[in-house]
Amino acid sequence: MKGYERIRRFLISAFEADLENRVHRASGVQLQKVIPSHWFAAAASECAGMYVSGFFYGCISISQAYVEALSKFLCEHHRIKLAKDVELRWRRLSDKKLVSSSTLDAALAIFSNRNDFHHLNMDVELDFTELQKRAEQCVMFLHAIESEIFAFSYSGSEAGKIV
Repeated sequence: MKGYERIRRFLISAFEADLENRVHRASGVQLQKVIPSHWFAAAASECAGMYVSGFFYGCISISQAYVEALSKFLCEHHRIKLAKDVELRWRRLSDKKLVSSSTLDAALAIFSNRNDFHHLNMDVELDFTELQKRAEQCVMFLHAIESEIFAFSYSGSEAGKIV
């Protein structure tokens, strides 16, 4: 039990030492209120949780995987030719007017440098401050993408529906 208590005290003190940073990051995070239950749905909130907790590599990587999965889902749903190239999928969605240019830009921004993060290439960002900025951008861009794709209404003839 001594080991358990030592670990417990360490985790509590580490959490308390970073609490103000977490509160600051959490105060700026917005999450989409409604996301259909698909295989990728939990990833968005997990991505935000990683950002708040200071796990920036994880946040960036999960947001990139989410953007990839979402593009696949949308192409399949709208019967658009499914390209292996994720950027091409988003461009096709935009060309068909299924997503706005701002959503296309957000998706491409998240997906930029994907291989550096996915494969941990030597060019991957190492500066903690820059990683935090990049992770914050990813969370904000995800919210913008989800707000458009999973727009919903609380009132009117569309109440309770994703519009």
